[in-house]
Amino acid sequence: MKLKGSLLRFVSPSSASEVRLRAAQRAASEEFAPEDEVTVLFVLGFDKNAEVAEAAKKSLQEFPLQRLLEALDATLDALVIKKLLELREDEAVQIMAALNPGIDDATLTNLASNGPEEVITALSEDGGLLSAKPFIKEALAKNPRTSGAVRTMLEGLKPVPAGSAAKPAEREKLQADLTDEKRVKADEQNIYKLVVQLNAGQKLKLALSGNKSARDLLIKDSNKVISMAVLKNPRITEEEVQKITLTKGTNDDMLRHIARNKEWVKSYGIRVGMLTNPKTPLTVSLKLLDTVYEKDLQSIAKSKNVPSTLASAARRKLDAKGKK
Repeated sequence: MKLKGSLLRFVSPSSASEVRLRAAQRAASEEFAPEDEVTVLFVLGFDKNAEVAEAAKKSLQEFPLQRLLEALDATLDALVIKKLLELREDEAVQIMAALNPGIDDATLTNLASNGPEEVITALSEDGGLLSAKPFIKEALAKNPRTSGAVRTMLEGLKPVPAGSAAKPAEREKLQADLTDEKRVKADEQNIYKLVVQLNAGQKLKLALSGNKSARDLLIKDSNKVISMAVLKNPRITEEEVQKITLTKGTNDDMLRHIARNKEWVKSYGIRVGMLTNPKTPLTVSLKLLDTVYEKDLQSIAKSKNVPSTLASAARRKLDAKGKK
């Protein structure tokens, strides 16, 4: 594999072992762009010095998810991508890897054949990619998770050149504006105009790595796969999740996903939001009844906006406490 000249001093066998070990332990992380750091760690994983090699493998295994997604947003060597997929069984990583220009055909075929719904969506709606790599279409058809609608679409698909997405300059501006968490007050109309030009794969990448402005827009996307991806963005905040639970238009799949996150459910505000949202599945909301204060239990018992089964269960709990 090719390596940038600026990275050689961190991985060359002729470099001092202290320098290589420092890089392997991520003590020099501030010197690297994310894509360079994962590349250095991958190479050092084969270092003849056992201490260096083990440290590099450990660092790559525990590499922060947000920084890993940033690395995958840049072109990586095919061997690095393959290693990251072996180490991280994460849907966000799989999506970003599938859309990375550096991925090799064998790895891409495997993702298309066995990947989750998000990967299927990203690949099946990228006309340019399907035209350039027709084997993806065949691989997607073999994936048991590919829906009938997608199969029908693929069967009738005619080769089309890439070009329906935003222009390169606009994509670069979009990435700069909407992946920087500090830029959260961007013009909403301008964001919308740019985002609607993106294909599903590009929207997925933005949902996974975008800032608050991007998350606020894409959480409302009509494509459930894209809106769900926002919940997998490592930078989403507890306040944002609570707002999602309080929004009546939130679909039940998103609410189930939130309920499965142990850290989010520790938030009292999120639990109340789940209980008061009529879309929350009863299997989820009934379990949460025991976790709220009496005043909220009383509110749920009287509410006409929640399922009658949930309201009745709340009343029974109040009766059991002798607090009608």
